[in-house]
Amino acid sequence: MAVDAFSGTTALADQVVSAYDRSAYFALRDNAVFDQFAKVKPGNVTSPGSSVAFLFWGDLTAATATLSETVDTDAVALSDSLVTVTPQEYGNAVLLSIKVRSTSFALGFDSDVANVVAYNLLDSLETVAEIALTAGGTVAYHSGATDEDQLITGTDVMTMNEIRRQVAIARKASVQPFAGERFAAVMNPDVAYDLMIDTATGGWGNFHIRQDGEPWYNGQVGRAAGVDFIESPRARINLTGGTGSTDDTYTTYIFGNESFAKAEVIPPHIVPGPVTDKLMRFMPLGWHAYMAYSVLRTASLRRLITAANLGGT
Repeated sequence: MAVDAFSGTTALADQVVSAYDRSAYFALRDNAVFDQFAKVKPGNVTSPGSSVAFLFWGDLTAATATLSETVDTDAVALSDSLVTVTPQEYGNAVLLSIKVRSTSFALGFDSDVANVVAYNLLDSLETVAEIALTAGGTVAYHSGATDEDQLITGTDVMTMNEIRRQVAIARKASVQPFAGERFAAVMNPDVAYDLMIDTATGGWGNFHIRQDGEPWYNGQVGRAAGVDFIESPRARINLTGGTGSTDDTYTTYIFGNESFAKAEVIPPHIVPGPVTDKLMRFMPLGWHAYMAYSVLRTASLRRLITAANLGGT
């Protein structure tokens, strides 16, 4: 008996191909966090220049001695200082061929590329801001530690009392709160986790959760002890920076008023580059900025370094 020849997907392999979703998805992303704390920007600039200098007056020493009725007081000298911020150029670009733009199966290819470039602008400058923050401010360690390499995963973790201690030190140094009566703290989600499970010193139980219409920062998860708490995965992790080979350390940035500055000569912007090749086949798209971030008042930014329960995971 003859066997019928079956025409299925094996015989007609060229008829069956993989299907693709024509709507593309993007990588996981975080919002801009650090830029919103660059509160100080140049105001009355004297002229164009390669850098911006911020002028600070020094206070006079408190005069507590009594004056003599018949002797004139001695004059004392005024003092001042400068903090100089030097803008730099930043940017990135892609170059698209007409062939890929004409043949890509993805819907909205051009708008997707623009989205990727725009996020690269945000991601790059947020990283630049974090680097500037890490280069300045006053460094503090988990209570009891005097150096980063003494910190131990699961032991020297963030607590609400540690936050209260840092705020008290800042207030004692006459640091003004960042907004109203509140300081702001940007921390890694691993550190926020430790704070949320801190029952011994009143962690998450003391947090005020956002109410409708209340002002709130990007990434903010709560408010307690006179501090607005913000999460960011860009908050620095120093892998194996602690005692052991798996003991990571984390930086939490506590902002007071006038702690962080931004000088913009040319604000960040998208640049559709000119098509200059002979057959007009190559289209560039990029972003550009001429700017700088800098810590302005060292005492107003505290960089608290701790370990975390989730360190090394």
